[in-house]
Amino acid sequence: MFSNCSNHALNIRKLAPAMQAIEFIDQQYFSGQYRYISPSADLAPHVVYYWLLDLRKPVPDNEEFRELLMANMNSSLVLNMGAPFEICNAEGQLLHSCRGSELIGYQTTPVSYRHHPNNFLAGIKFKPASLNYLFHVKGADMHRQTLSAHDVMSQVPALESAVYDATNLDTIKSLLENFLRRYAAQATDNHRFACILQSLNGPALQQSGFQLKKLAGLLYVSPRTLERYFSEALNISPKKCLSILRFRQAAEQYTRLGYKADWEELGYHDFSHFRKEWHKWSVSLSE
Repeated sequence: MFSNCSNHALNIRKLAPAMQAIEFIDQQYFSGQYRYISPSADLAPHVVYYWLLDLRKPVPDNEEFRELLMANMNSSLVLNMGAPFEICNAEGQLLHSCRGSELIGYQTTPVSYRHHPNNFLAGIKFKPASLNYLFHVKGADMHRQTLSAHDVMSQVPALESAVYDATNLDTIKSLLENFLRRYAAQATDNHRFACILQSLNGPALQQSGFQLKKLAGLLYVSPRTLERYFSEALNISPKKCLSILRFRQAAEQYTRLGYKADWEELGYHDFSHFRKEWHKWSVSLSE
């Protein structure tokens, strides 16, 4: 089943390896409308990339665009300056209609986004836990949840207006980064979040082989302490979080190497072990 994915109606969109993101999009036109911008060095510890989706250009009437997102631990700030877009579950049932700018939390189950003509979105994709840390958002509010960005950040209306009027990607990047730097400068030292950020984004994650006990040891805390930190800050167990991160790394390798990937190095017994997790964190490619 997996070996036939290149012939499937869905097209795999693989970003630059440093971005470590793989999703599925069902129209070539739609996938070509995304634009990506890498963060500056000072914000790279928190930001995966900035992105822009502009569907204001003429498209067939009543056209609908859908993208499938696998389970992930990344949260996003989405500036919505056009038509609403919808978040649905993997079966297509509506979960939420996004009519304004929103903070979109991490999804521990697959979801799909529906876009329509006149969508105009710009966003910041954050590394795991960084949105919670920078904007003081509780884990319970981000775990499979959305929040109105206007309720959390007072400067959002001005940012929306400036991004809407921007004429190029460099200007948009500058606007988003100046906005972020104000919050980064106000962020206070927090041992709990520092530990979580290191566990999810630092070298200890790879060194641990995505194993909780090894990861806790590398961070000089007990597994129980790490579990408490994750529960309080992210409203998710570290074991579940590590399983999702391991899967996404393996999925990126699979798109490049197929079943010949080094599954043991990726933390799996073999290809069949990975395939079982695919059904858990994504959907069947035959759907």
